[in-house]
Amino acid sequence: MNKNKTARDFYDQEAQNYKKMYEPGYEHYPANLIRLKLIIKRLNENKARKILDVGCGTAIPMIKLLKQGFDVEGFDYSKHMVEFGKFELESAKYSSNRVFHADLENNKTMPKRKFDGILALGVFPHIKKEKVALRNIKNCLTKNGKTYIEFRNELFAAFSMNKYSADFFLNELIELEKFPIKIRNELVNFYSKKLSIKRPTKLKDGRVSYNEILARFRNPITIENELFKPEKMKIDKIHFYHFHAMPPIFEKKYPELFRKLSKKLEKSNSWKGHFLSSAFVVEACKT
Repeated sequence: MNKNKTARDFYDQEAQNYKKMYEPGYEHYPANLIRLKLIIKRLNENKARKILDVGCGTAIPMIKLLKQGFDVEGFDYSKHMVEFGKFELESAKYSSNRVFHADLENNKTMPKRKFDGILALGVFPHIKKEKVALRNIKNCLTKNGKTYIEFRNELFAAFSMNKYSADFFLNELIELEKFPIKIRNELVNFYSKKLSIKRPTKLKDGRVSYNEILARFRNPITIENELFKPEKMKIDKIHFYHFHAMPPIFEKKYPELFRKLSKKLEKSNSWKGHFLSSAFVVEACKT
């Protein structure tokens, strides 16, 4: 199955319960709510009013923004998300026309209007053609507008000590594809044993893969040169969030302490964010 299609299927099936992640009483770590508060703060500081929410899901963030006076519309490539989004908007007494079906990688489906703030949260990890997607966002920005794009933090793998660490060590640091197959297998077995994880079943072009769904990770140190500068955009700020006071394996063992200490780190601008946060938001504009 096509990985991009798999991601679409996943969000279709999650649509009904998706809004729970933005509720204060959410049973898991409230990363999405923390991210949304960060975004609202920056939108206000940058005096942005007309907002486009790319990958708007069931429109819960849109509704929170609308209630604070922002003029918001959004789209999603999951038709089920759009259906639930229209229902949520109507339930909150807003027009359901504010949300529509579109694909960020297809410029023919993109709105023709311009926005001074464009959000793409939980979107780019599943994007195949990142530069095409970023170009489409740029084309929808006003001259002084800014985009806020969430990425999964590749450097977090150096701290998490799980299957993503193996992916990072083998594919990015060691560059497994450069070695003969015998040594590749030895290296894969070595890290699988050290990290107590299952050996990956997929091996393509000399690289290992641990995910059925496309879930791209990005290095916050190199992302500007690799992605933004080629599209004539510059990064103003990088906001780290979803901090982990301990490796993820300890979250279930010490849930209250894990959550308490991790939440304290969310307010920190420390260099530790490069490694302790599993995600970051890039705030960028046109050059």
